[in-house]
Order: sequence, then structure tokens, then C-alpha cells
Amino acid sequence: MAERKHWSRLDNAAKIFPPTSTKRDTKVFRFVCELTEPVDSGILQSALEETIQEFPLYRSILKKGLFWYYLEESNLRPQVEKESLPPCSPIYNQDGPGLLFRVLYYKKRINLEIFHVLADGTGAMQFLRALVFAYLAKKYRISGRLADYDASRDQKNQDAFYKYYDKTGTVPKMKHYRAYRIRGERLPGNRTGITEGFLSAKAVLQKAHENDATLSEFLIALLICSIYDGMAVRERNRPVIISVPVDLRRFFPAQTARNFFGVIQVSHHFQKDGQEFAQVLANVRESFRRQLTQENLHGIISRYSVFENNPFIKAIPLPVKIPILRISGIWADGGDTAAFSNIGRVAIPAEAAKHIQLFDVFVSTKRPQLCLCSFGDTLAVSVSSQLADTGIQRHFFRQLTEMGISVQVVSNLEQYNEEETAYAAV
Repeated sequence: MAERKHWSRLDNAAKIFPPTSTKRDTKVFRFVCELTEPVDSGILQSALEETIQEFPLYRSILKKGLFWYYLEESNLRPQVEKESLPPCSPIYNQDGPGLLFRVLYYKKRINLEIFHVLADGTGAMQFLRALVFAYLAKKYRISGRLADYDASRDQKNQDAFYKYYDKTGTVPKMKHYRAYRIRGERLPGNRTGITEGFLSAKAVLQKAHENDATLSEFLIALLICSIYDGMAVRERNRPVIISVPVDLRRFFPAQTARNFFGVIQVSHHFQKDGQEFAQVLANVRESFRRQLTQENLHGIISRYSVFENNPFIKAIPLPVKIPILRISGIWADGGDTAAFSNIGRVAIPAEAAKHIQLFDVFVSTKRPQLCLCSFGDTLAVSVSSQLADTGIQRHFFRQLTEMGISVQVVSNLEQYNEEETAYAAV
């Protein structure tokens, strides 16, 4: 008799990703660690085999059940590969289920690409940190461990949405506005243009504090102003709306390596709220302080979970649910202009950190998305976009250089590199 395989239901946030992933929007993140020396693929493979033991859920494949998708354990062995595909290429293939992540290397870079079903940004970064530390420990004979993340396997696999959903709680009503949409010629072949800017974290944080703002508030205000620079006058009657994933672990104790995030929206209507940077920033600050409360975020968890836990919805077969989920995804996309995601500061023990240059993150996306993380004093800010025009990226980084902050910009768009040499100050 064949041994029964363990399975796990998808966490609440993950349920929308399988039916809405496409070649144009693969729902794939890329997390990057750039080292000081070229990657040794053999040592990286050994480190991966060690790390996967601590994150057993990463061995899972995605399967279709009668009512929902689910994760099933597999005996598949992850294999590191030299990078050959475009960033954030599709991972999930419903016709040939495989692992939901890949580990790539190129020169000095270790790249972890992951399908959003498996984890959010914080969870995936924990996996990459563990992988990088295991690699450096093997290569340079470093002792010790990542003491700041000692979660058990059960804690890493926990569905934190299920833990914190209170069915007796109030479900807040969700307002939906038609956001300004950025349009234009798209890159061929569903290609995603990646523009990376590297700055002094201390310098940017100091400038944010001078404006009485957090780092995220400050950069979101710059992003909104960058979008405004490309808007036609007739388009300013619609608000610019930025969707911002929030790591719920900051508000609800959890060490899960799966998805546990909520999304808030920051909206600015230039015709009503003003066009000056100070006016935009004041509006962003107010949005953050109003929405980032325990009560509001608990309401977001309830709003996400009530759909999943509705007895009528539960009884609908998956083939009927899939079109509903796709329509829901399209409806939600209409309420966003762009997205912003701050993974935060990445910490690695000092003996290993001296072999690392930086960490970075970017995503596949239908609409422009800005992602950032910091390591030491290096703040990596990436802008992902499928649009051929790079006006938003140019204006965003130019605003920073005009404030006296040096920016080094690199891009996978050759023409962009040639045009931007003048302002990409090292």
C-alpha cells in the first residue's frame, strides 16, 4: 500500500494566485543576494539541500482539489541552475506540477525565485537568508546560526490567517475607486523591465526624517509625484492609488514562512488634494496612521477570511470558483495605479555579512511596482514595469539626486542605461 502523502491547504492570501497567474503576470518574486566573489554552484547545491530540510513546505507541489487548490509534499529534489531565463519567468505549470521555487546563480548573484502561493516577501527572505548563510558557512567555514529566526518547522508552516481569524469580528466594508491607470507601449514577449537603484540607506532615512516621515511614507510620496509627472491634464480627475502590502507579523505574533500580509491603499487625488510634494506626503502619512492600527488590520484579516469560510462558498466546486476568482482579481486590479513593497532591513551575522555586497528584490507585475530592502548602508530600490517608457523610474530617481542623494542605477533595458548615465551618480 502506497504511503499517504501529507498535504496542506493554501493560506488565505495564496488562494487568489493560482487562477490569476498568467504569462503576463506570473506572480513570481525574485530575491537577490550579491556576494563579493563568484558563486560556487556545488557549494550552493549542498547549502540548498541543507536549507530545504528546515523549510519542508518548500518541497510541496500545487494540486487541484474538489473545492480548493492545496499543497502536497513531494520527493522532488531542488536543483540550482545557472540563470538562463528572463527574471520572474513562470514557475507554476498546471500541466506538469513541479516545485514552486527555483534557485539560480549568475556571477556573484544568488537568485531565489518563488511563486507567491508558497510565501510572501518576508517568508521568502527568511528562506534566502538561511540559504545564503548555509552557503557562506560551508565556503568559509563559518560557525554559528541565524539566531534571530529560530522558528520550529510547525511555526514556519503555520497558517497565520487561520490562527487570527475571528468569525465574530466586524468585517469592514471595502470601498472601490477607479484609479488612474498608467498606459503605454508594452515590452515585447511579456518582458518585465527591471530598474535597480542603489542608495545610502542612512542618507534616505535622514531625508525622510527631515520631512517627518517614515522611509516608506517618504518613498511612496516620491513615487506618486513621479506618476503625476506623466499624467495628462484630463487624467487628473482620477486618484493615484498605491497598493501597499503590510507584513502582519509586525502586529500579530507569528513566525510563519508562508503568506501573512494585508494590503492597504494610499490614495492621492491631485485635483482635490494638491500637487506639491508636501501635500502628497501629508496625505500619505495620514493614510498610514489611519490604516496601520491593530483594529483595522484585524478587520482586513476578517475580510480576507470571511469569503473562504463562508459555507456556501466552500461547497462550490473549484472549476466554478476559478472564473469567480479571476473576475475578482481583475476587479481588484482596477483599483490600483501602482504598488509599493518594503521588505525591510536584512540582517546576517557579521562573519558572513562581510562576504555579501547587497540584497535586492523585484517582482513580475502588470502595473509598475517599486520594491526595496536594505543591507548595511545599501538601500536597494527596484522598479518593475512591463511598459517600454521609463519616465516614472527617471523622475523617481532624479527627485532623490536633486535632494543631494547619490544613486547608482542599473537596468536590464539597454536603451535606458544609455540615456540615464547623466543622472545615475555613483
